[in-house]
Amino acid sequence: MIKLVSTFLNSEGKTHNFTFKDPDTTKSPEEIKESLNLLSSLNLFEKDGVGLFQEVVKAKYVETIERPIFEGDELFGEPAPIEDIPEEPTLPKEVDTDRLEELKAKSSWRELPQVPKVSLSSLAKEEVSIDELNETPETNFKALTIEETDQKIPDLTNEPSNKPYDIVKEMLRRKLRRRKKEEERQHSPDSSS
Repeated sequence: MIKLVSTFLNSEGKTHNFTFKDPDTTKSPEEIKESLNLLSSLNLFEKDGVGLFQEVVKAKYVETIERPIFEGDELFGEPAPIEDIPEEPTLPKEVDTDRLEELKAKSSWRELPQVPKVSLSSLAKEEVSIDELNETPETNFKALTIEETDQKIPDLTNEPSNKPYDIVKEMLRRKLRRRKKEEERQHSPDSSS
């Protein structure tokens, strides 16, 4: 689509654009300038007491290229060509190790320490089993039970243990306490529900 975008000055000396869709592109620049000057000489257009189109400043054609990709189930055109990815530069086979060490010494870059790999299976030495974890509504918190192993659960007043099975147990206890408090709030006589 081709548009003619022309810039005009208003009576306050500010610029504004006038866009005309599908202009006659066979006209010469002199003819277009004459037509736009005619528009500015009419003094017909005014907005909030400010006269528009007082003087023509410039004009240009703006072309928009539209390439439809699809409409509904109908596909158009060919897929865009895949650009060739430039190959990464390779190091020469022979490396001057003295020069490399010299550059490393001058550089401020340092290699980061490796992150240790940790798996939870290596940390959990004792088992925790959960008998029932039913997908019941949130209001039925009694369906969730925890069966303890022969290990004692650490006292909550002491510093909590960092073992994964203790953390899981504590999280489940907290969840049960929150559900119980929420249920008590919902069923209290002073609630407005």
